[in-house]
Amino acid sequence: MSAEDELLARELGKVGAQGVQIAGKILQNPALSAAGSLAGFFGPDLAARYLPTERFQMELTLRADLRTVLTKSCSLLADKGRIVDSDQLRTSPYPTVSGVLGSGFLNMNPVVVYVEVVQSDENACKVIVTGAAKEGLIKQSSAKKAVCRLAEELKTLA
Repeated sequence: MSAEDELLARELGKVGAQGVQIAGKILQNPALSAAGSLAGFFGPDLAARYLPTERFQMELTLRADLRTVLTKSCSLLADKGRIVDSDQLRTSPYPTVSGVLGSGFLNMNPVVVYVEVVQSDENACKVIVTGAAKEGLIKQSSAKKAVCRLAEELKTLA
């Protein structure tokens, strides 16, 4: 199993466990709260093993320098989700920032997003934004939604 799949599985496990715990509190049922802990323990492995990972990629050309693009990318990922270590997820010869964003219904489906600056000169950068998410039977296009949302924010630099 890839590091990306493991990260997505852990994030899905967190969401599943939180959902069951909330239901236990609403219904005032301690057994459901305990079940949330078990779901967080067993659910990620099942998700990673059986759910396919859907990917979406978008290429942008921005009129900004490398430092500005990477700074804005870090800021956006930190504000809308959290930043993760790019080196653990994939190797790239280009400057890359990675994070986990929520997407899909109620932003509950985690998406791993990569922002790579593949070409840069003094006044323009070519950027590739890639997203990966686990999708079940009902496709939410989570990776596409997260990538498009991040790309729209980055286009404000142009």
